[in-house]
Amino acid sequence: MYKLLKVFCISVLFISCSSDDDASSTQNDPTAINLVTGINARQDNLSSALKLGNPNVRMPLNISSTSIIAFPNPVVNFLSIEIFQTNEIITDVWLVRAEANKIFENTDFNEVFDANTYTVNQVSQASIQSFNDLSNTNILLNLEGLETGYFRVFIKTDQNLYWDNIYLDISGVDINELFDFWD
Repeated sequence: MYKLLKVFCISVLFISCSSDDDASSTQNDPTAINLVTGINARQDNLSSALKLGNPNVRMPLNISSTSIIAFPNPVVNFLSIEIFQTNEIITDVWLVRAEANKIFENTDFNEVFDANTYTVNQVSQASIQSFNDLSNTNILLNLEGLETGYFRVFIKTDQNLYWDNIYLDISGVDINELFDFWD
């Protein structure tokens, strides 16, 4: 009986340790697909973004020949995505539920994502909702029915894969609480 109890305790300890290791390795990875390190808050496509935290995004905002804007952020029920100054078109969009964490505050994500990127297969497997076979430069996504929280929005064009972080606010969270979290 004592040996059986000992084996059981060791097994439980082993399982709990390996589970913790997996969680901490995700939190130590700046490229984790479900990690949000900040958002670009904006009301509409004409307003400039208010950077909260250090967003781990890959969105060409008013640089070179391509610009993509996802708005409003925070999102209430509908998310608009516009791509302009380019001949690219939006072909697919995926939503990945994410966890917000104020780590990597001093990380240069432009540098990180120049060396590392996601594959369409990784994004598709991690997504909770997808919008496929699109062919437009302006889209409106209905996010009703999803729970309040953070998401990563992956936008595939006919030429590139981009992503942004959003906060979906279905429950009417006080906007000051959101801003205070990232302060």
